[in-house]
Amino acid sequence: MNMRKNKNVDQTTPYAIYGFFRSFRESLPDDSDFSDFISTLTITPMKAVVENVLPFFRRSSDPSLLTNFQVMIRQAEQNSDFESTFMRVCDAIDMLEKVELALRHDRRLMDGYLKAMQFDNASASHQQVWSGLQRFLNEECDLTTKRRMERVFAEQKASDELGLNDDVLATAHALIGDDGLYIQLLETLQLNNRQNLPWETVITRIQRTIEANKPKVWPMLRRFLDDVHSGRGIDELEYNLYWDYIENEYAEDEIDIEQRLANIALDSEKDGVSVVEPQQTQEQRKQQREVLGA
Repeated sequence: MNMRKNKNVDQTTPYAIYGFFRSFRESLPDDSDFSDFISTLTITPMKAVVENVLPFFRRSSDPSLLTNFQVMIRQAEQNSDFESTFMRVCDAIDMLEKVELALRHDRRLMDGYLKAMQFDNASASHQQVWSGLQRFLNEECDLTTKRRMERVFAEQKASDELGLNDDVLATAHALIGDDGLYIQLLETLQLNNRQNLPWETVITRIQRTIEANKPKVWPMLRRFLDDVHSGRGIDELEYNLYWDYIENEYAEDEIDIEQRLANIALDSEKDGVSVVEPQQTQEQRKQQREVLGA
């Protein structure tokens, strides 16, 4: 009886909820199934949610996950605080996967991050969350991990404010080949987007920063930024051009390009940075763990 009680308690924590979503995602044959599952979950009342998402569980390779899900939904129906926690984790699932990757799948750190962000406290103020996050980054993370986390946050802001997708972000980062300069680039783009400055003014600011630190990469980076700014989209041939340049430019740094375009796993032995973009197949997720040594 005590074991069952402890199990139920464990299932109510933000980390346990996140663990369920991660396991369910990995159990599905196609990542689009998971995206559809999340969409269905977010628009369906709790009382009807189990019935509406059953088709997704029939495609899962792990039947036990349905039982876990039913337990959590019953808990959500009975406890509004848990329902809030459950849905907050659900809404942030893609971001949380990137955070877990930046934390190298360290359970202690991931649990610490979720606690710092107070996913189980809907009434927490922005200042409380910000203070908790800063304590986590400064006290729990080493400098390399902290920089990876800063990159995740910068990319999320760029995605939200500028609409930059994962392919664009991964290519920009690889072209620059430096986390600090990459974060500065994203911050400059966001700042100037808010100020509604002319594109040439934005480019001039970025050019000064890049040429002062890595002048060789500026011509290709400028071309890439202009392509992105044009809004016409970048096709596969153009992405190949940029990644051919990246492979040649950074060959001496032992950067191993695992794959390109929509699903990119980038592992840099030079700075210890690894990024895996979302929307992956299950086989690619397996390869991701092998690359990261998880």
